[in-house]
Amino acid sequence: MSNEKKIVKGGFRATLALIVSIIALVMAIIAYNRTGGEANLRAQISELQAKMKTLRAETSEKVDKVRQETSKALKKVGIEIKKEEGEKEQIKKEESGE
Repeated sequence: MSNEKKIVKGGFRATLALIVSIIALVMAIIAYNRTGGEANLRAQISELQAKMKTLRAETSEKVDKVRQETSKALKKVGIEIKKEEGEKEQIKKEESGE
């Protein structure tokens, strides 16, 4: 039994890495709390949500305006096409002698 060796995995390097990671975690928590933490984040989220609502309303208004303008333009184009077709039919009738 005296010849058995205790096997230590990792040793000094693993312990040092653990200590460094814990220190980094503590520093990250301190920095997070200094910048305002969760309360500041919630305020920013609510502010962004309000901006999104106004942008949605503006976008909706602009889309409606584009739809109306497009509808008017298509009606004008349709009328012009019908006029051209009517003129072509009239020319054909005149050429055929009717």
